[in-house]
Amino acid sequence: MSERLGLHRQLLSRLAHSEALSGRDIESGYAQVTELMTTLLRVERGSVWRFDASGTQLECVDLFEWAERRHSSGAIITAEGAPSYFRALAQNRCIAVSDAATDPATTELTEPYLRSLGIGAMLDAPIWVGGRMVGVVCHEHVGGARRWQFEEELIAGTMADFVARVIEASDRLRAERTLGQYRQHVDELTKVEQALRRSGENLRIVLGAAPVALVLTRLRDQHVVLANERCAALFGVPLDEVVGQRTRDYYAVPTHRDEMIGRLIEQGQLDSVLIRLKKRGGEEFWAEMSARIVELDGQRCSLVGIHDVTRQKNLEEQLRELATRDSLTGAANRRHFVELGQRERERSLRSKAALSLCLFDADHFKHINDDYGHVAGDHALTTMARAAQGALRAADVLGRLGGEEFAILLPDTDLTGALVVAERVRGAVAASAVRGGEGVDIQVTISVGVAQLEGDESLESLLKRADSALYDAKDHGRNRVRP
Repeated sequence: MSERLGLHRQLLSRLAHSEALSGRDIESGYAQVTELMTTLLRVERGSVWRFDASGTQLECVDLFEWAERRHSSGAIITAEGAPSYFRALAQNRCIAVSDAATDPATTELTEPYLRSLGIGAMLDAPIWVGGRMVGVVCHEHVGGARRWQFEEELIAGTMADFVARVIEASDRLRAERTLGQYRQHVDELTKVEQALRRSGENLRIVLGAAPVALVLTRLRDQHVVLANERCAALFGVPLDEVVGQRTRDYYAVPTHRDEMIGRLIEQGQLDSVLIRLKKRGGEEFWAEMSARIVELDGQRCSLVGIHDVTRQKNLEEQLRELATRDSLTGAANRRHFVELGQRERERSLRSKAALSLCLFDADHFKHINDDYGHVAGDHALTTMARAAQGALRAADVLGRLGGEEFAILLPDTDLTGALVVAERVRGAVAASAVRGGEGVDIQVTISVGVAQLEGDESLESLLKRADSALYDAKDHGRNRVRP
């Protein structure tokens, strides 16, 4: 494992400095990732797939076959032909399929895809960008079944994250080109304004024709001298009422306006200032602003271009949330949980504080899915997570490792205390009813394994010991806690 993770760090370090991250050559980025997949995970086939606009079709944008050293693209998988696979992508951080022909997530792909290519196992990770699943990275093992290791699933998730970075870079480059045109327009308008500064009527014509919101404000009293229709609409002010408005009143935090103007006076111009503004009705929004100091009729003014970036900011926030949270249950996702676990382990070693971990999963979860359907199964998972979270302290961390398996980090907690917490969680889940189809209540119980960090053991070792305790709980009748 240490050898593979060392190679992982080395190759990702190379990719981190790759030209692909500039966004200028996204195809090269895809190719680098697929080649890395096959080398690192020792699979015959590595591929990147992208969703179409409707989200109902996946197209392969790059497939690398290790033996032939060959790249290709163009294969298509549809949601209609493989609904279970598409559903699994939406519900899991990583799909680790040991036997692709029999696993419910991939069995629909057997005849049209897997059998003819000899694919026996698959390890797939969805790609999330801007709060939206845009594709998937796919590792395909040719031959018989293959059991994927814990660290291999982490690597698959990292590969998906790298592809997301390449896609984001490409999208950002397009946005920067658009913004560059906007900035160029502001610069050009400044030149025009300087040439026409004694002809207010002509300046109104130029402002009115501008494709972005623009406002001209006197510096000495903060009052609007001129603005275009786009600016008036952005702030919810009738155009004939714009002149004379005090711009400071339209900042969510008025002192931020004072700080920005201070910088503008000092530097003469500002580019891409991100700031929170508000409309006349009080609704706040994020804006990116560029400004110039200009003169009109002998008075110093600020000429400001305003671009509403609220949607982009919201998507960035969603992306940050999705990068760390399981989309179904709200618990920390596997990668984030492991990161937090490593951090807590290091803190525990430094401070000599106790650290414990609980691992639990639903008893007979397959029966819930089979008897009541996947919607009921999802309800069971969210109920488990909500009940468990309600039984924890603020410092404890609940994570979903995959499927119906969850883990809990318990900082500053020894084994005795962890057993108390685990029993509280078990009881909370058992007391929670899950609504199945036709109004039927489903009883869900969990088995819990508990372990305390010993010496300087690794987080992986701690997880394995908790996993052994979990299976011991199942062997002794389920719905119980075992150390």
